[in-house]
Amino acid sequence: MLPAGLQPHLVIVGDGPERSPLEALARTIYPSAEFPGARHGQELAAYFAAADLFVLPGTGGLAVQEAMSHGLPVIMGQGDGTNDDLIRPANGWQIPPDDLPALTDALRMALSDPARLRRMGTESYRIVRNEINLETMVGVFMEAVNSMK
Repeated sequence: MLPAGLQPHLVIVGDGPERSPLEALARTIYPSAEFPGARHGQELAAYFAAADLFVLPGTGGLAVQEAMSHGLPVIMGQGDGTNDDLIRPANGWQIPPDDLPALTDALRMALSDPARLRRMGTESYRIVRNEINLETMVGVFMEAVNSMK
């Protein structure tokens, strides 16, 4: 757990139909939360650089890999299994969809040990640098095409 009285700095980057209800909820239960809206490119990179953890309660897209390339551990929603190779116990948590207690537990676990969180971020970076990246994907495609000759 975090030391008594210390709360994480919560920044919710993005936009969409749930932003207004989330802002209203945050004003009530977590007034220090920030909602900078949608960010892209260098603006978004600055948020990744300042973060200790990336949380996407739903199933993700390239945002997860981008967060990992910035050395962040990840909490994300379980999907169809396509992220099982990407999100592992060594670099993050996959939570069942629409399971608030599981999200809460993952957040508690993540925030309870800053040193472990940093190690997990290092593992995230290693995964996208060495295993799951564009070069690897192209290599697999090339191998498949060449095996058909």
